[in-house]
Amino acid sequence: MKAAYWDAMPNGQAACHLCPIGCRLRPGQSGPCGTRENRGGKMVPLHYGRVVSLGVDPIEKKPLNHFLPGSAVLSFGTAGCNLGCRFCQNWDISKSKEIDTLADEASPETIARTAAELGCRSVAFTYNDPTIFMEYAIDVADACHDLGIKTVAVTAGYISPEPRAEFYRHLDAANVDLKGFTEDFYKHTCGAELGAVLDTLEYVAETDVWMELTTLLIPGENDSESELNDMTRWVVEHLGPDVPMHFTAFHPDWKMMDRLIIRRCC
Repeated sequence: MKAAYWDAMPNGQAACHLCPIGCRLRPGQSGPCGTRENRGGKMVPLHYGRVVSLGVDPIEKKPLNHFLPGSAVLSFGTAGCNLGCRFCQNWDISKSKEIDTLADEASPETIARTAAELGCRSVAFTYNDPTIFMEYAIDVADACHDLGIKTVAVTAGYISPEPRAEFYRHLDAANVDLKGFTEDFYKHTCGAELGAVLDTLEYVAETDVWMELTTLLIPGENDSESELNDMTRWVVEHLGPDVPMHFTAFHPDWKMMDRLIIRRCC
């Protein structure tokens, strides 16, 4: 199948418009996400229907504390990601570009039926960012809604405006990782742009999608009192005082194995 949100360019190139990176790919080339490839001048989603991780979780683990509380959610993800977070705790999934690491095939209808059979009230696109498997996620969402099952995105919110509008039309809830609150942190630690993420947050806040936010606090990187004050003030002023915020604990991983965890006793 062809991917969505791309244009054919001269000399067989293809320009991807899914996320703010805006890749322009030569034939046979894939973007940094590792999931969209130019094949003969056409953009192809490499991981459609290929699940690398799947399991049943409590909805609070997403984390969503105010959406179907106490219920079970069927969580799944593919491989790849359009961010390059140096602290990624799912790096073996998000940074995998080898098709043979993908564990199994599952049609959208299979995912939905499995959730129903396991008594899950929702399905979550998680482990890696669903932005990069948007075509698959949308088809899964439609299959789930046919069975009365809700859908959840656990995402960094790094998506372009047009696909963003389509994606969130198919969602019931989202937990968006607000990874920090400076452009410098996003650029050098995540390989992304804060402004594009804030645009997504403001967009989602105007929809009927239930939204909660999560920030992983990295000692000495994004946890200063001034940055957190700026972040929480922005959330209240731009999203409203009722958007739940989760702050989670850092542990050394991937390219930040040298960082120490500072434990404070009170």
